[in-house]
Amino acid sequence: MSTCEEEIFSFEVEWNDLCADPIIQGYLGDSLDHFMTIAETVLNDRFLHFMQRPCRLVLRLNGLTEDHKRKLDSLRMRDRRKLFTFDTLVVGRTPPLGYLQRASYACAAKGCDYIGQIDQRLARQRESPGQCPKCAERYLAGLEPEEREMAKRYLPRPSYRMVDEDLRYIDVQYLSVMDVNPDSEGPWSLGDHVWTAVVDEDFVDAYPVGSLVRLHASVQVDHLPERTFDKDTRRVMVLRVEGIEMLDEPATHFDEVTWTSEPAWR
Repeated sequence: MSTCEEEIFSFEVEWNDLCADPIIQGYLGDSLDHFMTIAETVLNDRFLHFMQRPCRLVLRLNGLTEDHKRKLDSLRMRDRRKLFTFDTLVVGRTPPLGYLQRASYACAAKGCDYIGQIDQRLARQRESPGQCPKCAERYLAGLEPEEREMAKRYLPRPSYRMVDEDLRYIDVQYLSVMDVNPDSEGPWSLGDHVWTAVVDEDFVDAYPVGSLVRLHASVQVDHLPERTFDKDTRRVMVLRVEGIEMLDEPATHFDEVTWTSEPAWR
């Protein structure tokens, strides 16, 4: 680990090893996103002092069971937030994109040194902090409990500035993928629809069009990119990739494949 040459390093963890801990197993079923975020933070904190050069570890899942296998074309909205394994063909991809994963804000009030960090969601409006806790406490100091509750409704509007040097950007990329069904006696067959998967960090640009990959991914919900009004209730399912395994050499023997450079709906 001390000789890590890349800025980003995938730290693969076997699924069965995680499930061996009953506490971790509970998080994997109910709060996968929360678990991945906390686990990466702990992982990087533990290994920080062993690094000879800056290197961030990214947790990747590997070796999911047969029970996790699904076909992309069988996904429905009831599957959102669940983790599955998909055997897929990459039929398109976007150029690498930047994503503001964590924003850092400093209170602009005179004499206040509060700095808050807000985790941001992909493809959503950037979120800002609420009330500055330090300014609020100064404003409410000396008031009786009943008065404090009333005064909280009329706290001065906070003002923040972004701390550019503390912003965290990561690389992301959208992949267009389709179901594949292996056939030892002829060409692999494809599914009916093109789906979108989001990869990040060292997975970006690692899987060109034609790659046969097994995706370990959670099902997320996203807005329609071409929606014509803000409160459009329609949604699309997007795969958030948590691990990738290669299935075979890059594919050249598929029937009726329309090769593209970008996801179909992006």
